[in-house]
Amino acid sequence: MSAISRWYFEKIATWAMVFRKPEIAHDYWQRVLDESPYDTGVLAMRAHQLAAEGKSSAAIMQFERVLQLKPRDMSSWFNLGFLLQKENLHEKAIQAFNETLRLDEKLDRAWFGKGLSHKVLTQYDEAIKCFKKTNQLQPMSPHGFYELAVVQHRVQDLNGCEKTMRKVKEFDPKVAAQLEDETGIKIGIDRWWVRR
Repeated sequence: MSAISRWYFEKIATWAMVFRKPEIAHDYWQRVLDESPYDTGVLAMRAHQLAAEGKSSAAIMQFERVLQLKPRDMSSWFNLGFLLQKENLHEKAIQAFNETLRLDEKLDRAWFGKGLSHKVLTQYDEAIKCFKKTNQLQPMSPHGFYELAVVQHRVQDLNGCEKTMRKVKEFDPKVAAQLEDETGIKIGIDRWWVRR
């Protein structure tokens, strides 16, 4: 296959994904793979396509194949963790996020994903560590603060929960209000006598 044909096939497959024409995308990805069966970039694109179609199990297998060929592919480790999480395979998801973080310990999304899996497994101490790391790396994103406050509330660390809620209120009052509703802790009242 010439370089021009390959470029053309990849463009058609990509646009077919954008326009939600999976049968066309699969056909053109396969044409490229027939010539280059170990092309991890194309294999990863096929995995994304399968995930977009809701075929998580097939996408997981595709990402695993990519990682056999290219074990240091951080993006594939992260996407594998996300898909495993979607399939409620949280122990395996944590392993995939750990591999992601081994390659880039500053990837806040991997800390967040790992924290979510620990939360589902009721490993709250680990979840708290992950969400705190998420917030350290991404201090203006409310998602990590929200999840941290929820877990702190579950373990009855009400002072920590309130402190987290006050922090998120500084930049996202809607999330803080949602946390007030869910936890019953009203941060609009200055409760200095219970805060540390």
